[in-house]
Amino acid sequence: MANYLVTTKDEYTKEDLNKGGLIVKVEGTLKEYQKVVAVGPMVRGIQVGDLVCINPKRYAKYKHNPGSLKDGVITDNPVVSYNFNVIELDHVSHLLLTDQDIDFVIEEWEEEKEANNIIIPEKKIIV
Repeated sequence: MANYLVTTKDEYTKEDLNKGGLIVKVEGTLKEYQKVVAVGPMVRGIQVGDLVCINPKRYAKYKHNPGSLKDGVITDNPVVSYNFNVIELDHVSHLLLTDQDIDFVIEEWEEEKEANNIIIPEKKIIV
């Protein structure tokens, strides 16, 4: 496996989307953070059980429409999909990534038990 690692393939569910917040996600898309399941011998600084933030840019598939060079670089090259390497371990889908696909290891985190909704004050102050 050299510099490869295997992570979970956690996706956003309806429950995740109904928690509220400012970040808009689509049901069924991969989460930006995954849990490491296996690590190759050349991977440094990442261990089994770590929560990592992945960088999906390497796996992005772009759609290019004909146009000028400026249009092609700036506005005319949208991401159509992502083509991750998916493997199956014990009938469960996992991601096969390289250590370069990891942005950073999340060392501390808190799980939110209840959704924080936006609170609108009753009194409005006009200055």
